[in-house]
Amino acid sequence: MAVLLAAIEPDMLWRVQELNLYVNTPLFFRQCMVTSGGLLLWLGAYLTQFFYYPALGASLLGLCWIVLVFLLLRTFSISSRWPVVALVPVTMLLLTIVDSGYWIYYLKLRGHFFVATLGVMTAVALTWGYRRLAAWSLAAGVLCVVVTAVVGYPLFGFYGLLAALLMAVISWRIEGNRRVALVTTVVALIVITAVPLVCYHTLYHETNIVNIYWTSLPVFRTSHGSYPAYHIPYVVMVLTLVAMAVFYRRNVSLESFHKPLSIALLAVLTLSTVIFWYKDTNFHCELRMSRAVNQLDWERVVALSADVESPTTDICMMRNLALFRLGRQGSEMYAYPQGNCPPAAPFPVRTLQVDGKQLYLNYGLVNFCFRWCIEDGVELGWSVEGLKLLTKCALLSGERSAALKFISLLRKTAFHSQWCNRYENYLRDGRLMASDPELRPILYLLNADDDYLTSDNGDIRHFMLDHLASANSLNPVYQELALLAALQLRNRQLFWMQFYQYTELHPGERAPRHYQEAACLFGRLYDEVDTSRMPFDAQVVSRCNEFLTAMQQYDGQPRETAAAALYSRFHDTYYYHYTFDE
Repeated sequence: MAVLLAAIEPDMLWRVQELNLYVNTPLFFRQCMVTSGGLLLWLGAYLTQFFYYPALGASLLGLCWIVLVFLLLRTFSISSRWPVVALVPVTMLLLTIVDSGYWIYYLKLRGHFFVATLGVMTAVALTWGYRRLAAWSLAAGVLCVVVTAVVGYPLFGFYGLLAALLMAVISWRIEGNRRVALVTTVVALIVITAVPLVCYHTLYHETNIVNIYWTSLPVFRTSHGSYPAYHIPYVVMVLTLVAMAVFYRRNVSLESFHKPLSIALLAVLTLSTVIFWYKDTNFHCELRMSRAVNQLDWERVVALSADVESPTTDICMMRNLALFRLGRQGSEMYAYPQGNCPPAAPFPVRTLQVDGKQLYLNYGLVNFCFRWCIEDGVELGWSVEGLKLLTKCALLSGERSAALKFISLLRKTAFHSQWCNRYENYLRDGRLMASDPELRPILYLLNADDDYLTSDNGDIRHFMLDHLASANSLNPVYQELALLAALQLRNRQLFWMQFYQYTELHPGERAPRHYQEAACLFGRLYDEVDTSRMPFDAQVVSRCNEFLTAMQQYDGQPRETAAAALYSRFHDTYYYHYTFDE
């Protein structure tokens, strides 16, 4: 399972550690402990950082699962004929990871890829300890249940309560006085109910009372509603553990059928993993492209986007950024699939939440990147990715003290000291940023007129295009970005303004193909500008004539019919997208 996870989902594992933060300081530990289950959150955040090397993090997860299987076999004395039963909880733990999809951007539970595994290991290990104590002294067993709930809930949250429940169930299977088992069960139910309430009123004031029994479990809820289906693997896992406790030392009458039943159970687990593994092509493409952007591998960004038939807005924006950095957006932008396919999630997913902050930074809109990093830090928790972006924003804005603060936090993580050394050099000498392959292009895009903050209404694409298209700049790089924005908005007035500015800033140069296509098309369709003497390429003019002639054949027919019929011939031209894009 761990090998499959590392082989299939390396980009997701890497992104999860970027969205995680473990700081090796006492203050960070105390911050984790302000809610029940804090120790699990602290350990989960610590182990999640090892996904910096996906194979290493997956190996640690695999080792935890091996230990869990060992604990299950020993704690519940599972027959040597039924070892496959121990794989049920592990498979459910795998499903909580591989079926998460876009939840990785919205879950507030720190270190959630490890927390469930660590929690189940803890609950089973505590149950094993209870079983040994109860065999020695039944009274000690009852005391163990109380201590587990009282101490386990603050440290392990829900999993401390789960341990107490398993102890109550297994007490009926331990030889001894049935009255003691009854007392153990009653005590367990009392402490499971009372301890969270007492802790809520005395210790943990940051936990919603609705969630006090479920701390350390992820909350699949957004402002648009709750999504309980994502809790199914957790429910199956808990029911399986309870069933193991119920059948402890019980003779199963199906022993003679153990081979076919084991094979059938293994087949069901395998099939469940295959079916519920989140396979959305766009999601995985976004992860790979985002990592490539982080590595400044612009050619790979473009190549990845070419394999997607119906891309999301995020994919298109990252591809356009890569083409712009390569100096090819004006001639190749429409050579790749276009679209705004909604993310395959049951809840609304915003581009801003996925890669919006990174896009804002790379387009020089530093204030907007800074603003959303701060908001996400407050709402969803601080992350390595957020602190890195904040550091870059602070350096580009000349806020040295803020940059030093963010770097000092990142230096207390496990794998980012080299990154910190690099950016500390820019604190000592800001001129070095002009030679940095990532920051140098952003410096060219910084505009004094952009030194303000307003609302983007969560629609980063249209906000950014509107913002850039009306810019008035003599910086050739920034001005071409404005021309590209006007082109995508299909705003003729803004296009002509930026196109004339472009020709003045690039005298004697041949305009890229899409700029020529837009000017040629507008000149043929509208009488606003005389384009008869403009030096268009012969192919641009001929294809424009072909497109307009072909369009006449579909007069009076639905737009969808014309769009489908002309796609194969003209999908890589501005003519097509100006006419048919929404």
